[in-house]
Amino acid sequence: MKWYLLKTWVGKEEDLVKEIRNRIPSSMYEECFVIYQERVWRKQQKSVIHVESLFPGCVFLTCQETEPLFRSLKRIPVVTKLMGTRDLEILPLRQEDVDFLVQISGKNHIVKLSYVVKDDQGQIYKISDPLKACLDQIERYQFKKRYVMVRHRLWGEDKAIVMGIILKEDAVEMRQHVDIK
Repeated sequence: MKWYLLKTWVGKEEDLVKEIRNRIPSSMYEECFVIYQERVWRKQQKSVIHVESLFPGCVFLTCQETEPLFRSLKRIPVVTKLMGTRDLEILPLRQEDVDFLVQISGKNHIVKLSYVVKDDQGQIYKISDPLKACLDQIERYQFKKRYVMVRHRLWGEDKAIVMGIILKEDAVEMRQHVDIK
């Protein structure tokens, strides 16, 4: 299966996904999707989980045969407009990019919150997946804002990827059971 990255306008990712799903026969591609991530927002001393795009402006497309698909893409008015203004790039992904994206987001294409446990001195001693897979790439933790910044090379660029975390107090407050291995 070949993966492609379609770079478009930030905030218009779902519009592009809908256009592709509505106008291109599903037999021409496997999936068209946006990779999302769970994040914890702290509002008025309460933790709230929400979902947002992990890579703003990015749509992913998987297929076996690219030529018929690309011909069909060029017949979609929104796509031709984006291509004409050079606001749409279509990039093939390397297998290592695909492996990393699948590892962190799974089959549902959602990067789940990673459970992080700190000791009494504030030192981390346990981390769950998906962040556990990126331990050697962590640049910094922002416990107050409930995220970790990871540096990873994707589609030929060094990317700073922000991944959501959940702390023990969040799990207790939200009465969520978190199984950490």
